[in-house]
Amino acid sequence: MSAPGQLTHRDREILVALLTRVRLFSQRQLAETWFHSEVANARRRLRFLEGAGLVQSIQVAARPLPPVDSPVFCWKPGDLPPDAGAVSFQLVRRWKGRAVRFMTAVVATHEAQRLCGGRGRKQLPHPTQATHDLGVAAVWLSLRRQQSPLADAWRGEDLLAADREGGKLPDAFLVDSSDRVTAAIEFGGAYRPERVRDFHEHCSDRSLPYWLY
Repeated sequence: MSAPGQLTHRDREILVALLTRVRLFSQRQLAETWFHSEVANARRRLRFLEGAGLVQSIQVAARPLPPVDSPVFCWKPGDLPPDAGAVSFQLVRRWKGRAVRFMTAVVATHEAQRLCGGRGRKQLPHPTQATHDLGVAAVWLSLRRQQSPLADAWRGEDLLAADREGGKLPDAFLVDSSDRVTAAIEFGGAYRPERVRDFHEHCSDRSLPYWLY
């Protein structure tokens, strides 16, 4: 049973982010962003939101994330294509010593979608996607800290999936005031050179600028 009258601005901001920006947050990401890094306070509020049927806590196996404060590579029409080998080397080496571990993550529910809008997820994140999805969330949180207008312009992959055709969608898009897509955002994880080239070709064929993190 939801309790919309008891939701704070912070609660609604978290729910909207989960419904329109990213697929999930780790409990630590939530604590660091909205609860002054106080994990106990974050847990208490999440228990309230879970009791209200608005979020669901899940256990995921993921690798601790490297810093994502700036893109590894940016491209726009007219620029030279990336050196896929060099970009891949940067993406892969940042994971050295970062072993998989279990952690708590949070997703929004259909009740949250009914209350706040957005499309949200039709199913829980796949376990093998947890590191990637948390990386996408880290990129959005970095923009929120550093360039909040860009964080506001961010539209998650799931939100725009029904309106796009062909191939794998980038993880997110930036849009202008008319909701026109202006750039793609991709969390590169540990992409190999061929994956870097494939992503570049996907965007360059559409004359779509991109930021690869």
